[in-house]
Amino acid sequence: MDIYDAAEQKRVKDSEDSREKMEIFCKTKRDEWSKNITPLFATLTSANFSRENYNRVIETQANALSYLQVLNEEIALFLNKRSKEEIKLKRLKQDKFLFYSTGFPLKTNSGEKAILMDGNIGVNEAIIEIMDVHIEFLRECCKNLQNLQYSIKNIISLIEYVGK
Repeated sequence: MDIYDAAEQKRVKDSEDSREKMEIFCKTKRDEWSKNITPLFATLTSANFSRENYNRVIETQANALSYLQVLNEEIALFLNKRSKEEIKLKRLKQDKFLFYSTGFPLKTNSGEKAILMDGNIGVNEAIIEIMDVHIEFLRECCKNLQNLQYSIKNIISLIEYVGK
């Protein structure tokens, strides 16, 4: 017995496609951010902190600051997308609850309705979870860059102290 009508099957299929696209997009963005940020930390690993490397340290600090700004903008963008998905999920839960309360051919209790609704909305919840993971990744990148800037500040102080 197939309890889903054609429209619901299409909605689930579209949601699954959207989830897969979101996964691929987020993985691509994570790889891109890792590729951009990792070289900045090479400044810390070079043990030769001298006046000659001063420009490199300053350049790394400037890049970290600009990446922080871009990361914060991307976090805001994903938080907005997540909010929109959350609204869609709540409406879908409401629609499914009404369907299982009034239009479903079998009598169900609250627990059974919750199980049936979870089957309908699982893909939509997965999209939100993917966004949450990506937002957390971006926030961790921000923390790493802030720590990098603190370390660079200390390196600059050390270079200035040694140079005097």
